[in-house]
Amino acid sequence: MTETKARTRSSLLEVVVWGIAAPILAVWVLVSTLPFVSVIRAWGDAGQVLIALAFLATGAVGFIAAAIGYRLVLWNGTTRPAATSQERTMRVSALSAYALVWMAFYAL
Repeated sequence: MTETKARTRSSLLEVVVWGIAAPILAVWVLVSTLPFVSVIRAWGDAGQVLIALAFLATGAVGFIAAAIGYRLVLWNGTTRPAATSQERTMRVSALSAYALVWMAFYAL
């Protein structure tokens, strides 16, 4: 009985975390495309362009490119063991925290 309660509680916690993380990550993907515009608008000023490029590289676009590159470099034709749902939940919560900090700095 306690194992079922623990699993139900864990599942409920995962649903709450994913419910919070999904909108944060969706907004982050949209906001992280704004540095493209910032690079074009600040094209004459080297400092502004470097700041915009730094945000572009550390945003979702840069993160997705790095993840794809990482998978291509390490690809050897074998399958990786699937992560557990708790590991995926921890990863998405860490990524959501990073996205919130990134958006806070970009808003400045």
